[in-house]
Amino acid sequence: MISLSPPTICNSAAWDVARIDRTFAETFVLRSELLVASCSDGIVGCCTLSAEDPEFWPDALKGEAAYLHKLAVRRTHAGRGVSSALIEACRHAARTQGCAKLRLDCHPNLRGLYERLGFTHVDTFNPGWDPTFIAERLELEI
Repeated sequence: MISLSPPTICNSAAWDVARIDRTFAETFVLRSELLVASCSDGIVGCCTLSAEDPEFWPDALKGEAAYLHKLAVRRTHAGRGVSSALIEACRHAARTQGCAKLRLDCHPNLRGLYERLGFTHVDTFNPGWDPTFIAERLELEI
């Protein structure tokens, strides 16, 4: 059984990734943008949900969508529905906020995962800071 909860400063440290330090995680916790998935094994996944994403969706109208980022699932729990549960929680939160869509950007290798979870490909996007960098932009009607 996976349960979802708002984060606390204490469980934000559960991100054991070299590039993500406690201060980085606390930024999302303090803005109430981090969702945490946990089960009897502890924290097994997390993601952030933001009201805007000017870097990857610069032309979006304010309030039309919520933006999913940093979806991470503990490898020992891959394939157990953690991603689906987090996305459904984001979808519910976005709907509650009056948004019509849930959007994300991802590495091209992850596009299939999100399409299997119901997202539709919008386009391939370069944010402009590196000509070799591309991201797939996807959205889900809610």
